[in-house]
Parts: sequence; structure tokens; C-alpha cells
Amino acid sequence: MKALQSNWIVLGLLGMLTYLGTTFALMRDLDVQPHAAEEPDAAHVVNTTGPSWEFNNPELDQLIADLRREREHLTEREKQLDELAARLQAEKAEITRATNAVGQLQRDFDQNVTRLKEEEQANLKKLAKLYTTMSADGAALVMKELPDDTLVKLFAIMKEAEIAPLLELLSKPNAADAKRVAVLTDRYRLLQSRTISTNRPPAP
Repeated sequence: MKALQSNWIVLGLLGMLTYLGTTFALMRDLDVQPHAAEEPDAAHVVNTTGPSWEFNNPELDQLIADLRREREHLTEREKQLDELAARLQAEKAEITRATNAVGQLQRDFDQNVTRLKEEEQANLKKLAKLYTTMSADGAALVMKELPDDTLVKLFAIMKEAEIAPLLELLSKPNAADAKRVAVLTDRYRLLQSRTISTNRPPAP
């Protein structure tokens, strides 16, 4: 009985030694290689060890790239705005020049109109004086050929005592002449009314 137990102990020890030896040999010779699919992508490896200039952070790189694109976009936008501002400034200067030119033309026109009116007034005064030195019959004969506008302006310059005999002669010898004199006197009245209203001083 004791001999049988001794044999089992020896066999158990031998088995244990054999298992340990085999396991040790296998572990020593085994070369474990990581699966290619399990290797991390170098582009996505975050390296935060070592010097700061060797850090590798993909998220930070992406943020920097986005900021660069945004800066380029803002630079292009600023360039476009500067070009637009330059065009608007040029158009504004052109409008100013055109406005000044139109204003100068208007001033020149007004001065010419004023000058013509003054010249016309001087000529009308000379003409009225000439007619008053003529006989009433001769003056009426000439004045019959003048336009109505000119006659009304002449009447406005002449004295009423000088106008009356001329109107009497102009109204002859037929009804058409009388009708014309009626129109002339009415226009003369309206012209005198406007002149008085224009020259009247404003109410205090």
C-alpha cells in the first residue's frame, strides 16, 4: 500500500515537471506579432510625450487647417470689399464732377438769361423812346406790325399818356384791330399787376 502511494507521488511530480518544462519552452520560443489590422494609424496617433515641438495631435492639426482656410477666406473677402470701396469712391467722384458741371452750366445759363433780359430791356427802352419821338400816326403804323408780346413789353415801359393815343390808332380801322387792342390792354393789365405784386415789400 505504501509502495503504491509512493509511485503515484513520483508520477505526479514527473507530470508536473513535464508540464512546466513544456510551458516554459513554448513561451520562450513564441514570437508574438500584433495583427496588422490592429496597428494604430500613424496619422491618428497622439504623441504627447517628449519635447513640445514633437507633439502630434490630429485634432489640433485639423483646427489649425480650418483657421488657415478661414483666414484665407477673410483675406479674400477684405480684398473684395476694398475693391468695392474703391469703385464706389470713383463713382462718387464722377457723380460729384457731373453735378458740378451741371451746376456750372445752370449758373452760366442763368447769367446768360439775365444778361439777355437786361439787353432786351435796354433795347425796349430805346425803342419806346424812339416811338414816343415819332408822330402818333407813324408810330401806330409801325407798331401794328410788331408781335403782341413786344407791344405789351413796350407798353410796360411807356407812360400811360403815351400809350392812350397809340391804342386808339391801333384799334382802327376794323373790328379785328379793335379786338387785338382789347387783348393787348388786358395782357398789359395782367403784366402790371404781377409787377406790382413782385415789387411790393413784404408785410411786417
